[in-house]
Amino acid sequence: MNRHKVSFCSEFAKPLDARQFQREGYAIVERGISESELASLRQACDTLLAEPVDDGGGARHRIGLGKRRRFLAHRHESFPKVENLLLKGSVASLASRLLQPECYLFNEQFVVKGAGDGASFAWHQDGAYVGFDHQPYISIWIALDDANVENGCLRIIPRDLESRGYIDRHRWSEESRELCGYDGEDSGVPVTCAAGAVVLFSSLTLHCSGRNATPNLRRAFLAQYSKEPISDPDTGKLKRFAKNVSRN
Repeated sequence: MNRHKVSFCSEFAKPLDARQFQREGYAIVERGISESELASLRQACDTLLAEPVDDGGGARHRIGLGKRRRFLAHRHESFPKVENLLLKGSVASLASRLLQPECYLFNEQFVVKGAGDGASFAWHQDGAYVGFDHQPYISIWIALDDANVENGCLRIIPRDLESRGYIDRHRWSEESRELCGYDGEDSGVPVTCAAGAVVLFSSLTLHCSGRNATPNLRRAFLAQYSKEPISDPDTGKLKRFAKNVSRN
């Protein structure tokens, strides 16, 4: 039996507990965004899905697997409502509660698992994909569709960020085009949630997601925030971008 428990909180019921986040490496907000914000994200995602499919062979979306696993990245400026959500709205507010005293939008992308045979994603820490030493950051994952085991919901292994504040060793799989940082028996916490729920987790927290076996797409949105701009120490070049967040 899995020893972990999923605990939800409501954005409208109680604030995020930063100390608990440090102890567990993640938090779940059952109603993290409004219905109008959810609608804006869905509309933007569907607009981008109409564009040609990246087969995953390019340098930008190397982890994509065509229609089985799509990453639609770095397009918030094309959608003013999404940009506002990330820099001034609910998502910006959630991020700024955990990152003090500064908070920067570092990365954003829609993640879509294809219908019927949507690809899984291996156990990994987001920080492993950066490629150089950096300060840990937070990822904010938003369900655009109800997430369950059948359509490939997130799974998370709780992590004490103070005692285990490091990136584990990862290996690259050319076959599945992804990094893998855990091969153990812990199946983690299955995060089943309704559309509009928000999952916050550290870039050090191990997580994965299963395949989508349902006849519908499984859409999600991922925004990542850092305490400082994340740039390559050798070149000074930003890894993605660094936009200061307005505090609410």
